[in-house]
Formats: sequence, structure tokens, C-alpha cells
Amino acid sequence: MNDTASPSLRARKKAETWSAIHEAAAGLALEHGVEGATVEAIASAAGVSPRTFFNYFPAKEDAVLGMRAPVLDPQLLEGFSLEHDLLGQVSRLLLAVTRSAYAGRDAERRRKLLQDHPGLGRRRHELTLEAEDLVRRTLAELLARDPQWSAGIGEHPVDDVARMLVILGGVPLRFAITAESYSPAHGLPAEDHASALTLFHRLQEKLS
Repeated sequence: MNDTASPSLRARKKAETWSAIHEAAAGLALEHGVEGATVEAIASAAGVSPRTFFNYFPAKEDAVLGMRAPVLDPQLLEGFSLEHDLLGQVSRLLLAVTRSAYAGRDAERRRKLLQDHPGLGRRRHELTLEAEDLVRRTLAELLARDPQWSAGIGEHPVDDVARMLVILGGVPLRFAITAESYSPAHGLPAEDHASALTLFHRLQEKLS
């Protein structure tokens, strides 16, 4: 086997193991409840050791939901500007980073698990907060490097400004996912997010 093929093969095997553990965890949780889906039972059903389980998931809740720590792909920052539609860019960045935590693609099954086991919602909320914090820290770094923003606003430093931007960027997302037409199984369509952003901007203009 040549060296160039090895990383690809390793990545594929890791992805297969991750999926096997997730499928076993979700299946056991649906059948026996989250309490019955122990790490030992999940590992056995997936054909791995409990030690291997923890190499892939920090907790069984993550395995059941098919979620992982959110990441911010550097490509998401290509073309990012502090001078044009900043709130819109932050909102779209926040959505992309939050979505990165949802590695398991069966949204309908995840919705049922969350509905049947509300305790899982706490872990999802924690990962959402991780995504928000990742975006906040990235924004703070961008602001600190820009002469127009580096001094902060008034008595508030760039960290405060970044935190406020993330909160504001989440408003259109919250608006869109609480609409009657929103379907957790199908996710948030780009056009619905764009519509919420348009309303947000127009409301800003109306209030200013």
C-alpha cells in the first residue's frame, strides 16, 4: 500500500467506525431508552471496545444524537468582511459552524430521540453554545486586527462586541426555526434564513 493511499484509507475506516458506533447508539436508545443504551452495550453492538468508543465520542449522548464538537472551517472566512453586511455574515457563519456538529444525517430520527428523551436536549444545547463560542472567539480575533474595531466600542472591548454580534447573528436563526413552516427533519432552507435576515435588516432600519 502506498503512502498516499494510507491517509485516505485511515480516514475512511475512522468514518466507518464513527458511523457504526452512532448507529448502534441510536438504535439502542430507540429500543431501550437512553438509560438502557450503556457505553458497554453500544460498544458491543458496534463491535468495538469501550475504550475505542471514547476515542470517538466523549459521552454516549453524542453517540446517540450523532453529534461532535463543532468546527470552523477556515474556508468559511474566505471573503469575510467587517465592512459589509457584518450581521448577515455572522449569522451565516454561526449557522455553518452549528451545523458542523450534526455529523449524523438522520434528522428525523434525531428529532424523535430528542422528543422522547428531553434530557438529550441539554447536550445539544451545550454543543450549540460551543459553536457560538467558537464563532465569538474567531470574530474577536478579526476585530482585534482591524483598526476600525480594535479599540472596541465605548467601554466595551472587542470580546464584548464579538459576543453581542454572535447574539444578534443568532436572532434571524431563532426566528426561522421557530416558524410554523420549519421542519427539523429537513433543516433550515437557505431561502428561509435569507428571508429572516431581510426582515432583521429592515427592522434595524425601522428602529434606527
